[in-house]
Amino acid sequence: MYACAKRFAIRWNRRVPTVLRAGPYRFYFYGHEPNEPHHIPVDRGDLSAKFWLEPVGSAVNFGFRAVELRRVESMVESNPTGLIGHGMGILALKADERVASVSFTPDSHSVALMDGRTISVLLAWYPRLLHSSQEQLANWEVAGGGYGIHWPDLDEDLSTEGLLRGAPAPRHPTKT
Repeated sequence: MYACAKRFAIRWNRRVPTVLRAGPYRFYFYGHEPNEPHHIPVDRGDLSAKFWLEPVGSAVNFGFRAVELRRVESMVESNPTGLIGHGMGILALKADERVASVSFTPDSHSVALMDGRTISVLLAWYPRLLHSSQEQLANWEVAGGGYGIHWPDLDEDLSTEGLLRGAPAPRHPTKT
């Protein structure tokens, strides 16, 4: 189980913005964890850990030895407000992931959120949208209490949570 969790963390964490690089360490944030206190994940190569910011403490460790984990924790502890100032502030309680608007380019789909962020993804990730007409794409409505988008002509639904995770449409096996 450790190897599986470690592979997932490493694969997933490369997709999120870097907040700070210090020596071999990459500090980054993941903005869609509403049920967790403020924290900062840290990677070095194939090793990964997560630290709470208030109060500073180790939350999860995938592979760091105790001595190195304490060293990284002291880096977080010595400058938690600096980490927040470098980008962690967008994890504030004011985050609002409800849909404000939807737009398209020939190869991408963008969703503006109520908090001012914009999510852009490749249309190739969503085959129903990719193979639709401009009229069908323009006929969308907010769904799911504001956290989803529905295209009635296409019977397609997307959630802001899935878009923020970078989750493409599930692939269905082709029938032969």
